[in-house]
Amino acid sequence: MSKKPGYIFGIDNSIFLLLSIVAFVFIFPIIDNVFIHDVFVTVAYTLVLISMFSIIEYKIRWMKYVIIVAILANIILIFDSSRLLLVSTFSFSAVTFMIATGILIDHIAANKNVSLGIVIQAISGYLLIGIIGVLLNAILLAFDNSAINISDGFDRFSSVIYYSFITLTTIGYGEIVPQTVTARSISIFIGAAGQIYLTVIIAMIVGKFLSAKVDRN
Repeated sequence: MSKKPGYIFGIDNSIFLLLSIVAFVFIFPIIDNVFIHDVFVTVAYTLVLISMFSIIEYKIRWMKYVIIVAILANIILIFDSSRLLLVSTFSFSAVTFMIATGILIDHIAANKNVSLGIVIQAISGYLLIGIIGVLLNAILLAFDNSAINISDGFDRFSSVIYYSFITLTTIGYGEIVPQTVTARSISIFIGAAGQIYLTVIIAMIVGKFLSAKVDRN
């Protein structure tokens, strides 16, 4: 039986990227057990990287090698959590996610019609910007532990995820605040990138929807 391009078992393959991001962002932070917590964050983060293969076409072969390197670096980080390796791995991953976000935007722009896959890719791209913010803030904290005031008693990485996505959505409750110029610059970047992304993507999707409606008439 032939497989429909872009689908796995009848499901749009971009849904797997969205599900892995949701697991990393929304499920992992609520796990209390330390061991399960550490294992899950590694597994969830690796799944995000693996699921990025679902949005790569054969024309972007070099991107596959980038993702493989990012996955291997993440696995090595389990056994060696030195600051140099952590910063190198997170920096490489941040660049990887930036490229992936660009690929998603290109996919959305190239498609003439608005489909479920396009909407899923648009949501995934927005959430990937949040993960990029998480990585940038984690790198900053590796150099300056006091750059962001995170209250004692809370898991730092979970707090970084929360802070980065609250900044992305420009909600800003104010209980976690950037303390240095660099931290504030990263916050501005995350918030501005998120709003620019939403503006561009919404304009694209609405334009495609109206264009398709005109063509039908």
